[in-house]
Amino acid sequence: MRNLKLQYCKEGTTGIRNARQLLLQPDFGHKDKELTYVVTDDKIYAISETGDVEEEPKIIADVPNIVGAEYLPLSDEICVATADGEVLLINAVSLEINDGTYCDVGIECMAWSPNQEVVVFITKAKNVVVMTCNYEVLGEQPLDAELTTDQQFVNVGWGKKETQFHGTAGKQAAKQSPQFQPPQDVHTLPQDIHIAWRGDGAFFAVSYVASNVGRTFNVYDNEGKLQHMAEKWNGMQSALTWRPSGNWIAVPQIISNKSTVSLFEKNGLRHREFELPFDLQTESIVKLQWSSDSDILALQTATADGQRIYLYTIGNYHWYLKQVLVYNPDDPLAFFHWSSGREHTLHVLLESGKRYVYRWNLAVDRFQNMVCVIDGKRVLLTDLYKAVVPPPMCQYTLEQDSYINAITANSHHLCLYSSEGVMHFYDPSGLPNPPVVKTFVLPPNEKLPQIGQLANLTQLKAKNKLLATQSVGNKTHILLLKDNESENRSYSIESRQIIDGTVNAIAEGIDGNVFVHTINNGQILEIQLTDSSLKSSRLIHQLSQAADYMDFGFFERPRKDAQKVSASGLVTLRSQQLLHIDGQRIDEDVTSFIVAEDYVIYTQLNALHFVDLWDRRKIASRSIERGAKLVMHAQDARLVLQLPRGNLEVIYPRVLLLRLIGSLLDASLYREAMLMVRKHRINLNIICDHNVEMFCSKLNVFLAQMHDSQWLCLFLSELQNEDYALNMYASNYKTSQQHYPVDYQVDRKVEYICGLLCGLMEQATSPEDVARFRLPIITSYVKLGKLEQALLLIWQHKQTDAQLADQLLKYLLYLVDVNELYNVALGTYDFGLVLFVAQKSQKDPKEFLPYLNELKSLPLDYRKFKIDEHLKRYDRALTHLAACGSEHYNLALDFIRQHNLYKRALAIYQDQADIHGRICVAFADHLRANAQLETASIMYERGGQLQQALLSAKHTLDWQRVLNLAQRSGESLEQIASSLVTPLQQQDRHLEAFELLKQFTKWSGEPPLQVLIDGHLYGRAIYEARLLDEDLAVDLLGKSKCLIT
Repeated sequence: MRNLKLQYCKEGTTGIRNARQLLLQPDFGHKDKELTYVVTDDKIYAISETGDVEEEPKIIADVPNIVGAEYLPLSDEICVATADGEVLLINAVSLEINDGTYCDVGIECMAWSPNQEVVVFITKAKNVVVMTCNYEVLGEQPLDAELTTDQQFVNVGWGKKETQFHGTAGKQAAKQSPQFQPPQDVHTLPQDIHIAWRGDGAFFAVSYVASNVGRTFNVYDNEGKLQHMAEKWNGMQSALTWRPSGNWIAVPQIISNKSTVSLFEKNGLRHREFELPFDLQTESIVKLQWSSDSDILALQTATADGQRIYLYTIGNYHWYLKQVLVYNPDDPLAFFHWSSGREHTLHVLLESGKRYVYRWNLAVDRFQNMVCVIDGKRVLLTDLYKAVVPPPMCQYTLEQDSYINAITANSHHLCLYSSEGVMHFYDPSGLPNPPVVKTFVLPPNEKLPQIGQLANLTQLKAKNKLLATQSVGNKTHILLLKDNESENRSYSIESRQIIDGTVNAIAEGIDGNVFVHTINNGQILEIQLTDSSLKSSRLIHQLSQAADYMDFGFFERPRKDAQKVSASGLVTLRSQQLLHIDGQRIDEDVTSFIVAEDYVIYTQLNALHFVDLWDRRKIASRSIERGAKLVMHAQDARLVLQLPRGNLEVIYPRVLLLRLIGSLLDASLYREAMLMVRKHRINLNIICDHNVEMFCSKLNVFLAQMHDSQWLCLFLSELQNEDYALNMYASNYKTSQQHYPVDYQVDRKVEYICGLLCGLMEQATSPEDVARFRLPIITSYVKLGKLEQALLLIWQHKQTDAQLADQLLKYLLYLVDVNELYNVALGTYDFGLVLFVAQKSQKDPKEFLPYLNELKSLPLDYRKFKIDEHLKRYDRALTHLAACGSEHYNLALDFIRQHNLYKRALAIYQDQADIHGRICVAFADHLRANAQLETASIMYERGGQLQQALLSAKHTLDWQRVLNLAQRSGESLEQIASSLVTPLQQQDRHLEAFELLKQFTKWSGEPPLQVLIDGHLYGRAIYEARLLDEDLAVDLLGKSKCLIT
């Protein structure tokens, strides 16, 4: 769906008349002085690359009867073949002429292989001679030589025409087999011979006139061996070209009174053809040639009224006529030649010596959601927002009387620029039959040498004016065109700006500025545009590589303070190479790009990437089919790509979807956002996580727009305690942009959102809202873990509307496992509700009815105890068991021990002294078994077991508590204190051991100061000794000094 966009048409003059061939040097632009060689019938000229008219062309050789020439870059020589049979080598520097080889019978034509390793000569004796680059003969044979027997076509009967489908032609077409009719007089046919090499240099084809067949062609290998002969067909023309990619040999042919270009395979069989828009009998094809990348097929035709060049491309097996170049018969076309060094660059020389250099790129013409495809005199229009129509089909078609070369559009008009220089303006709102608003033509202008093809034709967005470029020499004229409705419906040049270099891309900015890119030096200039003039230019970016494509992206969005913030960027692309935004390198090996709101989307070989226009950050990537290129971005976040074979693929990238959903949520359009989320399977959490604060403040709006209760249920059921904006969908969100309510926590999001929504839904009073919110309320109860409330609500409806209750319970069973719901119903102690739920389950009545009957026979409190025990709600079961009375004390003790409910039991039985003491003792046993002796001692004391409390306290060495318990139990304090001394010393608690001995034991003789000395408490020992006896202290002091030393 790409058109040929003319980047520039550089006009110059060589001063050489009747040129026949152009020789271009490779590595164009890498030398200080580039030379281009022009070959006439008897001379070879060298001219500058610019074709400056002030510089006279230099004759480097005067050779008569030239039939072919080739520039050989490895030796920097020009190989020239003459009709007399001479092959000469001309040194491009010294101009010395040397003999290469010689053919005594004369040479008809010459053609070098693309790699210049082999050269082919056709002699006037109709022999094919193949030589190496050193002119050693590889093979020679006559043109009319026949294939050997093993090379002949073999028909085994497969795929007969009689058995094939013939479409609208019907069955009769199967019976009509066109018979080859040999020409009666082959001498009347044009006798010229053409040679075409395949791109890899392995094969070449020769078109000639055979005596018994007429016009045909043979296929040879690069050693001169005949490999294939063309299938016999009438109506073949002399021109011939082989596609560089190698799949087709193109030959003009008249078939069944139709003018076509037939495409033959390497084996000579006709593969397919495409019909031409003219008659080959009145407008013959002089030359065919493919561009070096096999994208464009150029046809040069000649009539009595002038010459034309038709440019064809192929997509999805359909041949599109993209452009027609028309030349005046007063200055006829001499020849054209595709450049092998520059992509899609065509050199054209006229008989007068004028020279034009055209360069195109393949780009999509789009406006709004419409894609425009040029096909001859038609424009194929498809609104990809409404329907994705596979090419070559389309939604709408615009027909013209002349061939269409370019399309440009703004929001108001669609402009078609024809090959005759006429501009037709349409109102696209009137499709499928849009009215012609106006038609204008651009007349000749004295300020320019010649108004030829306008390049970079751009219709301005806000003004009824156009911009175009015209290149002359090394300068480019930026033209501001204005319509003159009162002057014969013509366009005039209102203003122009001359720029050094060749401009190949234009992009309109904002605030009246235009950006232009010069291919010579990779500079981007900004030109100010006023109502009637172009102001001076200034350099804004210098690229490391010259670009082929340029577009300006601009996006605005509002802020909370009602102001607007904007993001903009000038995006440039070097074809198949570097992508820049405002001169900043983004990526390499880029094949296509498009600006979609605040994103720059670009493709590589098999990947699709998204760059944020705000901070130039790559935010997302995804895989695509190999070789796919971007076509358009539609309003509903769809992205249309075209695959290499031509068919379309539509995807909805998550980044664009989230951008669209976010804009809907910002506008509080929750219903539209819900439709998008459900359609494209985006997680529903994004509805609240996009802006939690805003969502919580507009819950009433959200509920009012959710007319379908199923939508609310789906939203509530998918809520998770996670911020999806910062996790799953972090490509579109930043942490700094998130806004939460004051009391909001992400890990409690479900509880928070469900609680707010449930509270609002429960407050509904209108019958419609009450009915609409029944299921969502049940869903919110489930998300909040309030299954019992959900069941009680359904049971409440059961009393008034049994059918409604059945529906509600059926829905609840979709959310909750039936066994879990049965247990919840059993926990309500309402056997009617239990039976209501059990009837909807797969449980066998023989299983649950006996159990329910058994429970019914029990006392109420004991029944609740058994139910809670069954449901493992042990705390609640113990409460009900306590209410059963003293006869169940033993069961309660066993239950407490089994489920470790000591603390709960102490609270429940605190007013029942008998059982409370037993619980304390049981708890103390449990604590002692787990080595919690201090707590166990306290519990033994509360349970009246002082001996056990004393024993546990002794193990903890809490001697104050031990002595207290010993005094209460009537034990001997002296004995108890003595028993604690040794354990205290073992724990290095010597001072406490001394105090026990001092206060609670009777001693005679020397006091128990040895305990202090063992603990190295010398100061305290001396102090205690002085209190008792001065001499004892002196003696003890002496002992301590000895111990220290």
